[in-house]
Amino acid sequence: HTRCWFEVKSENLERLQLENLGILKSFPAASFCTKTEKPAKPGKKIKTAEAAAAPLEPEEPFDNSTYKNYQHHSYNPYTFADLDLQMAKFRLPQPSSGKPSPRH
Repeated sequence: HTRCWFEVKSENLERLQLENLGILKSFPAASFCTKTEKPAKPGKKIKTAEAAAAPLEPEEPFDNSTYKNYQHHSYNPYTFADLDLQMAKFRLPQPSSGKPSPRH
């Protein structure tokens, strides 16, 4: 009895999945999600970068009532043609093999 390649691959895949499932079950999820750090000594204060940084000035209020994105709001029936003409000067010429085209 000959076996197809996909039968062999599916058996290997099932075996691999079962092995990985066993590995994952042997480690608690908490060990993947937590870091162990040395606790700080209670008698000493730890200075953080946030405490040492100067207080920030309040930001300006955000006003988007006058915002207009021209990319989305300036469309008209000729927008594509206008942009096509503007970009035409930046296009590279079509490459040619130097031979005449068989259709001409």
